[in-house]
Amino acid sequence: MIQPPIQQIPGVYHRKIGDIVVTAISDGFLDGNLEAMRNVDIDKAKQILADAFRPARRTSVNSFLIHSKGRTAIVDTGSGNYLQQTAGKVQQNLAAAGVNPADIDTVLLTHMHPDHSAGLTDMTTGKLLFPNAELVMHENELAHWFDDAAMSQADERSKKLFFEAGREQVAPYKARTRLFKQGE
Repeated sequence: MIQPPIQQIPGVYHRKIGDIVVTAISDGFLDGNLEAMRNVDIDKAKQILADAFRPARRTSVNSFLIHSKGRTAIVDTGSGNYLQQTAGKVQQNLAAAGVNPADIDTVLLTHMHPDHSAGLTDMTTGKLLFPNAELVMHENELAHWFDDAAMSQADERSKKLFFEAGREQVAPYKARTRLFKQGE
């Protein structure tokens, strides 16, 4: 059993709420282009970023540990070794926090985008990064990302980045996946 943390370290931030300790684990950050934004004057947005010495639209990526009643869950798994080199730091920051991924008993995915789910397995070796965890997610996630008809409608980037990556990440957890429905 993992002991709840009692001190702060870089890349990790703890918050105690009653008997529950929630720990934010930094996965790093991802830089993206502004064209993904809608209803925004792109040139004005670029100028605002340049004036603030920011190189791009930067998104922090985080996972959250929940320590409660002797159990430890992680909400989302970060980018793993799939996206930019500035991300994929969950495993490193878990180690810094003194958490062995084998001690995590539940992985809860909010959704299967790669910045939330690509840290389930090492994509170069196929190794499970949370070898003893049950994978929990909403039933619509698997229904959508394993829908071949939906995948056939996606552009090549989306097929690789979302559909194929998501399928590769969750497949090794198939025998220990629990789906829930709205309201559960």
